[in-house]
Amino acid sequence: MNQKEKELVTLFLSYSDTKKYILGINKLTKSVLKFVKVDGIIDDFTRVQRSRKKEVLDIKNVPKDALILWTATGSPLGVKQKLDEMGFLHISYLALLKYSSLDLAPSPFMEDFEDDFRNNYENYQQTYNLLKDTKSKEIFTKVINFKISYNYDFMEGFTNNHEEQYFDKELIPNIQNVCFVDGGGYVGDTASEVIKNFPDFKKIYLIEPISENIRIAKRELGHFTNIEFLSCGISNRQETLYFNEEKSFSTLYGKGTQSVQVDTIDNLVKEKVDYIKLDIEGAEQDAIDGAQKTIKKDRPILAICIYHKAEDWYKIPQKVLAIESEYDIYLRHYMEGIFESVMYFLPRN
Repeated sequence: MNQKEKELVTLFLSYSDTKKYILGINKLTKSVLKFVKVDGIIDDFTRVQRSRKKEVLDIKNVPKDALILWTATGSPLGVKQKLDEMGFLHISYLALLKYSSLDLAPSPFMEDFEDDFRNNYENYQQTYNLLKDTKSKEIFTKVINFKISYNYDFMEGFTNNHEEQYFDKELIPNIQNVCFVDGGGYVGDTASEVIKNFPDFKKIYLIEPISENIRIAKRELGHFTNIEFLSCGISNRQETLYFNEEKSFSTLYGKGTQSVQVDTIDNLVKEKVDYIKLDIEGAEQDAIDGAQKTIKKDRPILAICIYHKAEDWYKIPQKVLAIESEYDIYLRHYMEGIFESVMYFLPRN
């Protein structure tokens, strides 16, 4: 319980003379506007424009005694620090979500966490005990506390560090002639980091279900003859699945209007694999099931995102260790906020 945040939420919802503003324009902002009348919208700290008949302000034009609700998810600590430096009273969207009874849009990858943690405490404890180094355990504790409390104070010290994500210099050795499986290849951003970190790479399998992303990746990296672009998703079997127009793969297995072909890593890759990265919107557990032969045979380094579903924090290490027990496990977090928690599995010896 953060008493100050609770009091500021009460003030934000009250009919007092306090001027109230929202910083950020996104679906969370729209959710708040259904219930709360505000005096203006601030879009970062620079632009002045108009949006939906509501003036979008530069923060320099906001009175210093205003109360600001911020909805940033990409760089929340930067926003928090900036508002502190400027002397504004402010609260996060997560604080409003926690301390109000409004039927607000849930914050992504947060809403199921507290209940799952309380119902599966022993499993989380088991994961904590498996972590190899002190830094992993500290990160585990901070992120868990954040996901339960919705308090950004627990995230102090984290930065947006996308370059080292999947290639953490503290953990990943130099691998000669690496064969890399890029699960969730997007537009080739991870593949570009593979090229930078392992310039003598043998092969990259860039696997991505969205055809437009594959097109962009080929445009940027198609001149590399040792990159294979596979337009499909990764799962535990070969089949056709469906998703919605927003390409929300967290609901990959529900009904949708667009189809995607999925297959297993075991089927797609027949040569020796040195490294597998998985960031596939909540389908990571199925992908592990579909890579059992590869993991058992090759014992590759695994870098797997665990932020999409609460149960991933314990089911992913359980699944991997059931296939191959000779792994050391590490945890790193590469963003100021909710996203980009990566669990590494490094083969022993």
